[in-house]
Amino acid sequence: MRPILKTTTALIAGAMIGLPAHAQSITITTAGGEYGAAMKEAMWGPAAAELGLDVREETQSDGLAAIRMQVISGSVTTDVVHLGSPEGAQAAELGLLEPLDYSVIDGEALPEGAHSDHCYPFDSYGTVMAWNTRTYPEGGPANWGEFWDVEKFPGKRALRANAQDLIEIALLSEGVAPADVYTVLSEEGGIERAIARLAELKPAVSVWWTSGAQSAQLLKDGEADLVITWNGRAQSVIDDGGGVDYSFKVSIIGTDCLGVPKGAPNIAAAMKLIAAMTTPEREARLTDYIAYGPVNTAAYEGGLIPGDRLKQLATAPGNLDSSVFSRADWWTAHGEEAQIAFDEMMNN
Repeated sequence: MRPILKTTTALIAGAMIGLPAHAQSITITTAGGEYGAAMKEAMWGPAAAELGLDVREETQSDGLAAIRMQVISGSVTTDVVHLGSPEGAQAAELGLLEPLDYSVIDGEALPEGAHSDHCYPFDSYGTVMAWNTRTYPEGGPANWGEFWDVEKFPGKRALRANAQDLIEIALLSEGVAPADVYTVLSEEGGIERAIARLAELKPAVSVWWTSGAQSAQLLKDGEADLVITWNGRAQSVIDDGGGVDYSFKVSIIGTDCLGVPKGAPNIAAAMKLIAAMTTPEREARLTDYIAYGPVNTAAYEGGLIPGDRLKQLATAPGNLDSSVFSRADWWTAHGEEAQIAFDEMMNN
């Protein structure tokens, strides 16, 4: 789950005014923070008011771990959970999610390749390179190969302490074509090749960040000169007046999704809430607060998103050139292997 653009501090005061005296209560689990607040204001708050639901929010930094514990223990309290799509695919593979009810949820709104039986994608983001404009007044790296070039671009790097997205980027930095990244990773020795490339850069990495908020703070404070982060986090620093820039060139495009944990206490209401949260208007409204593009294709129509904001969305026209879509199926099959190899590299 990913970081956001500068948002207002306004709450949806009175969003629940007018609820029936005995409104059905359901629980949604999000990553919390500014991202969770944005989802509340743009999506589930208005949706809950429309449906007459009393929604309680819980926050977890690791939604997959949270629902795994609930399902395994047989004590499921969450009705809707916000996950990254790779986590959603893993959760489905582990039998942790209910199948989505596409008689209620609009499956036709999803573009080709985005469909999921268990976790409904609602926004997209880019893992991008961002840089300190004071350190690099002429501009940052033109590609991932230059990001690895510590002579041409000396300075402190900050990378996420997780294999996901990084191993794809490592191969791109060696010149692997975007269309071939997952083919190479699937070959014998492909993961090891990517990890070895990360090990080459490791001496230049001053911080391995563990949260999107941390990556943004590193940029804002100038504690790192080059940061691999999510575009929303970089944009939030810019909106706060920080000397930062970033590029969508050869970014890794991912999505976040909404699922219903297996055995959730209010499955029918959860499906209705997901449907109401993901209308074109509400996904478009989310871009008022977060620099992530809607997955519902109709959200790009009818002027729902201002033209200047489109430039900040990873899936907007012009920003998708040469990007790599993160493949949730690959991470479901190979994620554990990749993370183990990554952790071994980090510990050596």
